Amino acid sequence: MLRRSLFLLFTAGLAIGFPKAWTPAESGVFAHTGSNGSLAVSDGAENPAVSPEGRRIAAAVLGRIWVFPIEGGEGVQLTDGLSWDNHPAWSPDGQFIAYARRLPNGTDLVIHNLATARSTVIYHTEGGVGQIAYSPRGENIFFLLDKGQYDSHLWRLPIDGSEPKQITYAENWHEWSFALSPDASRVLVDSGKYGGSNLYLIKTGDLSSKRITNTQAHDFSTCWSKDGKTWAYIERDNGLDSVIVQPAGGAQPRRILSSAYDQKELALLPDGQAAVLCARRHLSRLDLGSGRLTEIPFVARFKIPDRSKPEMVIINAKLFDGTGKDVLNDATIEISHGQINSVTTGASPQPPAGVQVIDADGRFVLPGLMDNHYHYWNPFDGADLLKRGITSIRDPGAPISTSANYREAISLGLISGPDIYACGPLIDGPGGYHPMVDVELNKPEAAAPLVRALKQQGVDALKVYFMLDPPVLAAVIKEAHTQGLRVTGHIGVHTGWREAMGYEIDGFNHIRVWKDFLPRDRQPQGDHESLDASKNMVARMQADWTGIDPTSPQVQALIKMMADKQVGFDPTLSIQFTVQHNRSRLSLEEFDKAQIAYERMGQFVARAAAAGVMLLAGTDDGSLFAEMESYADAGVPNKVILQAATANGARWLHKEEQFGTIQAGKRADVLIVDGDPLMDIKDLRKVWMVVKGGRIVFRK
Repeated sequence: MLRRSLFLLFTAGLAIGFPKAWTPAESGVFAHTGSNGSLAVSDGAENPAVSPEGRRIAAAVLGRIWVFPIEGGEGVQLTDGLSWDNHPAWSPDGQFIAYARRLPNGTDLVIHNLATARSTVIYHTEGGVGQIAYSPRGENIFFLLDKGQYDSHLWRLPIDGSEPKQITYAENWHEWSFALSPDASRVLVDSGKYGGSNLYLIKTGDLSSKRITNTQAHDFSTCWSKDGKTWAYIERDNGLDSVIVQPAGGAQPRRILSSAYDQKELALLPDGQAAVLCARRHLSRLDLGSGRLTEIPFVARFKIPDRSKPEMVIINAKLFDGTGKDVLNDATIEISHGQINSVTTGASPQPPAGVQVIDADGRFVLPGLMDNHYHYWNPFDGADLLKRGITSIRDPGAPISTSANYREAISLGLISGPDIYACGPLIDGPGGYHPMVDVELNKPEAAAPLVRALKQQGVDALKVYFMLDPPVLAAVIKEAHTQGLRVTGHIGVHTGWREAMGYEIDGFNHIRVWKDFLPRDRQPQGDHESLDASKNMVARMQADWTGIDPTSPQVQALIKMMADKQVGFDPTLSIQFTVQHNRSRLSLEEFDKAQIAYERMGQFVARAAAAGVMLLAGTDDGSLFAEMESYADAGVPNKVILQAATANGARWLHKEEQFGTIQAGKRADVLIVDGDPLMDIKDLRKVWMVVKGGRIVFRK
């Protein structure tokens, strides 16, 4: 079980430990931290880098760069502020550390002078900066420039301020890690298209290349020893992550350590005999000869921002509590320690001295909204989500360590954002479409170790994807239920919805019912053409609904099965609307099909809601307001829509005792709006105040 060693340190020296099964619901414990409070964190590490003399480790911890002794212990914090910092790299003399400083408007590549503590921005991009490395003499910095999942390539930047030069180019291929030879004449990169990747050796002069590995697995986190004799890397195959060591040049590789998916990262020590291994957000020393692991315990001590007490009383509320009951007029909501203490009507009780009173003045009050389909890949999305009343999200596809670090940083107040309920990586079949965030399986027996590993790392549910074969899908669902996890699926290509419900899947994403109703020659098949949005947008999102009648007995039978099985359904209807600016990408026939598809998908959603299917409002990173309005346009009653964006998400996760409704004992996530969204769903856009965990996070 992943252990979180988090302790709240008060000036009096009192330390309070978090339980293993810590969740966002417990974030109110930070309420008592004063301006002098700090928090000692011993997890959250990523991107380790070993200093040239081998005595120090630089690593990112919760979006800040830290330096630790090689044997572990108390760290020194190098960066602070409003950015999210990662990918540290040491200069050859050990006097500087370069790192990526992620900002709302892109990423800075920064050099930090360890002697003066001064930082200098040497490059800015609207994209993302990935792994960074100095050349052996320090005259160049090599880095990965990420402009998208299928556009991450290697660049070289001279320190003298000259223009950067791109090293790798291939369209729709991506490089996620690299390692320089000791003289920088060659670079070992992992490169792949869609799922999987192999290692290639590229000459930095003429850019000629040689393939080193030939596998359907994913080879990454490449390293090259300082003496030039050894390569090391991670290979992920069927959810198993292995550390591979081989002589430089491509001789027989040796597998020295394997375990189920835990997001391993390697950093070689100067002698090439050992490495720092980061896995499950912890650090260890790995002996490359014996495979022996030794923990490197570290402590990163954060100063915690001073925050208001999570206590207040909201009076004169027109309350929609999310339970299904009628609206309560003249309601009072008492909040204490971040939780709802009581809900009453009539005369407001006298609040305790010093407790903030919020007069809603007859405004509409409802639970904080939940976006049930939001990929939280950007740490700066949080403030905007809160401003729109979204206090919780279900993230159906991200590396679990990323989700855990964002979740932890939000709870500490280091960044602002909603509570994150994570599904971890997409579980897909070979050739998956999202190499940055998926793990690929093609063997049913590989499912159980992966599911157990994800459970141990703190996922709240699982997400399966459309290239997964039926027997593997069945095995994932079976083990997930054994582990007490629910499974939602973006499927409909290799496996139909009816078939998946036979395996007891718990939810569906989007409206991909092609396999259940269309003949094979009219179904997108996932061949990297028909499902590739850059080549065929209609097939990717909507397929050919001219052959699917939402009123037909066959469709109604499927909907009834969804209701009987109590399947959660987040249709992401709004993003499938083909707006006018897309006409230039489509033929007249395609545009007509897209319009028909959107109308019929709306009918499908409305009929599912009317039949009692649990509707989960989700956007796939779009607008939750637009999503809810698309339901209303399709004929879904406003009360059902509000339930879909509040209580249903908590119910689907089996966390309804924690949040989702405004009731005593629940987390105090509250949205106050002008107008009445039961009469006009567009009134939800008139946000007046947002309360998360008993604190005001937005006020008009």
